[in-house]
Amino acid sequence: MKPDPLDSSITLGEYGYQTIRQNFQKLVEPEGDIFKDRDPEPLHQMRVGMRRLRTAIQVFRTAIALPKKVSDSLIGKIAKRLGETRDLDVLQQELTTHYQPLLTKIELSKFDDVLKHLHQKRNRSFLNLKNILNSDRYHKLKQAIEAWIDQPKYTQIGDLKVIQILPDLLLPLICQLFLHKGWLVGTTIQNGNVALMSIDNHEGLNQKLEQFGEDLHDLRKLIKGVRYQAEFFSCFYEASYLERIEEFKTIQEILGQLHDREVLHQFLESTLKADLTKVLPTVNQIMKQEQTAFWHSWQPIQERYLSLDFRQSVRSLLTTPILT
Repeated sequence: MKPDPLDSSITLGEYGYQTIRQNFQKLVEPEGDIFKDRDPEPLHQMRVGMRRLRTAIQVFRTAIALPKKVSDSLIGKIAKRLGETRDLDVLQQELTTHYQPLLTKIELSKFDDVLKHLHQKRNRSFLNLKNILNSDRYHKLKQAIEAWIDQPKYTQIGDLKVIQILPDLLLPLICQLFLHKGWLVGTTIQNGNVALMSIDNHEGLNQKLEQFGEDLHDLRKLIKGVRYQAEFFSCFYEASYLERIEEFKTIQEILGQLHDREVLHQFLESTLKADLTKVLPTVNQIMKQEQTAFWHSWQPIQERYLSLDFRQSVRSLLTTPILT
């Protein structure tokens, strides 16, 4: 649903205050349930909350004057701990619901060893997470943010109206996104023109994934930040802006599934200390099929985002917020 546009007179500092306060509340709400460790969802919600809060602080850093204890590096460390434990939860769910039912009896015996190792690793990760959430550093971070929320301070830029500088906030990140080399994975360039590799060239495309998979993972992280930032300002734009946000979400999910499979493949081979084709051939075959499916989902998006006309339409959209 399209949110109602805000009063166009709101300042960047005031809007930053609203955004940071909302996302801080979403961060701290699941804390109690995380310590109970009965449901993976609160951990997921807190991880998202931490990421969104970090993005909000980065977006509005020129407009607000936060206490020194609100450190981006500390927020990053906590987010990393949350992410490590959450990733292991996702890995466990993927193994037990997606792959385990398809295994042969011989493979299942090996698979039990994998799940046991994963369970132990997750327990260690959760213990480290609890330690950091109980630490003085984390409590002082929260206290510093709460103190700022009670008595916010702004910079001179924070006194400017959002509507005056909105394109200046959004365009740099979009341009950075368009220039990311991840869009060129699985392409060829001749005389300055970009062409996608044939979808039937499975071997060639999969080789590109092995060579440049990290570029796609980095692209996913950038898109996540672009999406969060775009969501913060969705009330200032028409419906076509929301369509772009939904597209960012789709791209993030497609690239996320690809990365999850790569992490899973590495985890399995590291745990079993053997080539996956030999110890879990069924899993290996499924992963190959999923790689092919990835390109069928990815190439239409890739072609769209490499299009000059599409890129220009996005830039134009960002320069035309709602003025009333």
